[in-house]
Amino acid sequence: MNAGSRTYSIKDLENFCGIKAHTIRMWEKRYGILTPERSDSNIRHYTEDELKKLITVSILNRNGMKISKIARLNDSELLKEVLRSGTGEDGGDGTFKPGELIMSALRFSEEEFREKLNHFVVEKGLAQAYLQVFHPLMQKARALWLTDCISKPQEQFIRHVIRTILIAGDMSHEAHTSGQSAAIINLGDTESENNLVFLKYLLRQKGFNVIYTEGTLSVEDIKEIHTVRPFTVLALNIPGSEPDDEVRGFCDATARELDLKKVLVLGRYDNSRTWSNGKTKAVCSPAGLAEWADSL
Repeated sequence: MNAGSRTYSIKDLENFCGIKAHTIRMWEKRYGILTPERSDSNIRHYTEDELKKLITVSILNRNGMKISKIARLNDSELLKEVLRSGTGEDGGDGTFKPGELIMSALRFSEEEFREKLNHFVVEKGLAQAYLQVFHPLMQKARALWLTDCISKPQEQFIRHVIRTILIAGDMSHEAHTSGQSAAIINLGDTESENNLVFLKYLLRQKGFNVIYTEGTLSVEDIKEIHTVRPFTVLALNIPGSEPDDEVRGFCDATARELDLKKVLVLGRYDNSRTWSNGKTKAVCSPAGLAEWADSL
């Protein structure tokens, strides 16, 4: 992406959405999802509106909607589906008012915004604050950005402050260590990082030594990490665009090769059943993460 411009390369889209470039090209050709401009040398260039559309598509695909169905929706219908899927997990006690929280974030006043969020941590505990307030707030902010109601820096600011609160809560808590190790590997997108940091906090609460690096890694990195520090529990964030059958096969093979006890797959459609090896579970929400961590 050129500094100061509002256009994006296909690599930028891949990094933002966790969807491989070859998949983006296929969706363009087969379904007409995006219509990028091309340079004289045939290089694709995407507008911010097209970036937003692809993020919308990736959210719906990650939550189980088939790309063939998504492609039939117009822009207005896409946003309605995202708003419906991102209503959050509000506890219903009336204490969560996203409008008030977002207004403090719009001024980039970190002290004020952090103070408001910490109120929920004190009142509910960090885990419930994330489930009932922080995650729904991020979903709301994402929807507001997609509809041009707030800017991208404001939406990122909200996610950043929430992540720092999660990290601070994790570092300040001296959890009892059971001696077991777990690894969290992001093979998907950076937009899922707060959920992964939340999962790290949950696993540490259960006594696990947790290996997590932030950022996206490759399949080869899984074995390299296991060689240095063996783990028995593995959580993988995998793009929803990857076919379920391939993901199941990969998880089966990895569980056998590394002798893993449990494997969690994020970024897939929520599936209450274990997969074929009896060790792997797929979830797509923070509530699913908490339920899985509690079962360990």
